[in-house]
Amino acid sequence: MVRIALVAAVALLAGYTLSDAGGSTAAKPQLRIATMRPLAVIGTGFHSGETVRVAARTDVGAGSRSDDAGTAGRVDVRFPKLKLGRCPTYVISARGDEGSRATLRSVPQPCGIDR
Repeated sequence: MVRIALVAAVALLAGYTLSDAGGSTAAKPQLRIATMRPLAVIGTGFHSGETVRVAARTDVGAGSRSDDAGTAGRVDVRFPKLKLGRCPTYVISARGDEGSRATLRSVPQPCGIDR
């Protein structure tokens, strides 16, 4: 009886491990700022070859650009006219034509008084 329970437990654990390993291969799309002057955004985790439209709304303006994700799922987008300052406010969103999505928002900072 104990032997049957042990075999069942091992089989269950092996099945769980295999299903977990298979489900964790796809990365969730993410955005990060590469440079602020001018604004450049890097996206990762998109589908290879997916066309991704990146839109940026900032305290100094707005814009949108598209890029095709490379084989590693990466996109690089530059906004030459958007130059963020020391304490920027922004919302950057990306939407791929295969359904991938990512958003990046600024975190309010205590910037102090400019002199």
